[in-house]
Amino acid sequence: MRRYYENLSEIENDIIVDVKFETFGCGSAIASSSMATEMIKGKPISDALKLTNDAVAEALHGLPAHKLHCSVLAEEAIKGALKDYYDKNGIEYDAKQFPDCAHCEHCH
Repeated sequence: MRRYYENLSEIENDIIVDVKFETFGCGSAIASSSMATEMIKGKPISDALKLTNDAVAEALHGLPAHKLHCSVLAEEAIKGALKDYYDKNGIEYDAKQFPDCAHCEHCH
């Protein structure tokens, strides 16, 4: 079982100042999580919401086809952390920006 966890540990004036990750998985999973955090650090939340798994894979100069799911999981972890940030801080958001993985076909 793989576990991905992103923590937006510091946001100031809508800018992600610091972000951390914890990943239990293969090297591709760790690389994808690390790259995703580097890609959003110092950026506004609006930019982080636009992060895609394709952008993560491209920044890594590609991933083997059978490991592309690692970049998908990294994207989902970032978006999950952003949703968690909004929820914990009582900030309204457009729910369409965050897939409901408990109900979407992609995740099941």
